[in-house]
Amino acid sequence: MPPKPSPNREPDPMSGVVDRLLAQLPGLQGEPATPPRSMYRESSSPGGSIHYVPPPQDELFGPWARVVLSLALGTTIVWWPYSRSCGFPLLGYLGAVFTIIVSGGWAASSAWRYRAGLAHILALIIMFYGLVMAAAELLPRTGYALDRATWECGDQSGQQSWTAAGSAQSVRIKT
Repeated sequence: MPPKPSPNREPDPMSGVVDRLLAQLPGLQGEPATPPRSMYRESSSPGGSIHYVPPPQDELFGPWARVVLSLALGTTIVWWPYSRSCGFPLLGYLGAVFTIIVSGGWAASSAWRYRAGLAHILALIIMFYGLVMAAAELLPRTGYALDRATWECGDQSGQQSWTAAGSAQSVRIKT
């Protein structure tokens, strides 16, 4: 427990120095302190509430361009032209899905920075879509799904078993 000050005690000699230093601080002696520059400004209304100042329209081009590019990549991957069952085409497909996730995050961070709410929500949906596509390919290969899939292609003839998805494949018939 700290000692109680006695009533006969002299004033602290440093209190005068502290008072002098405090007097030199801006904003304490009736001087207005300079407010930090931000995206908020005080309203001239009698309530004195703070209102949001939206960014200029030319600054919103960047976030929306990123969202449109991410959306284009996310929709065109539906028509992936190669088999994605195993091997290098699977790795290429997973790389494209990873690009969708990264581009969605890039668009979401840009939209957050410029306070574009709808663009931010769309970018998060694109990221979630990429995560779902990645999970659809990764979970069967890691044992967390009912279906089993492998990373490598198992081919008995020594040739690569992956081909273009629309190409004709030979069928072996036992005789």
